[in-house]
Amino acid sequence: MGCHGCDLALETADAVIIRDELSAIPSVIDLSRKAHRFVVANLVITGTFITVLVTWDLISAIPLPLVVAGHEGSTVLVALNGPRLLRAKAWR
Repeated sequence: MGCHGCDLALETADAVIIRDELSAIPSVIDLSRKAHRFVVANLVITGTFITVLVTWDLISAIPLPLVVAGHEGSTVLVALNGPRLLRAKAWR
């Protein structure tokens, strides 16, 4: 469909197969499921860090530099979690 489809169908489709290989669809679906798991894991990591920091601040006084370091630490963890999808193993 990607090479031989009409322009209207290509513009309105939710997903377009660029190559005329239907055998690639299962691996693309598997990759999208893996990506979804990574997104959920990133949300859990960030939500956990923020919940712990807010709870800690409400229970006792926490220094602002420690809060900033904790928040930035969760951001770095999320950023380092993303490239795991770029490994060759994720594409098999």
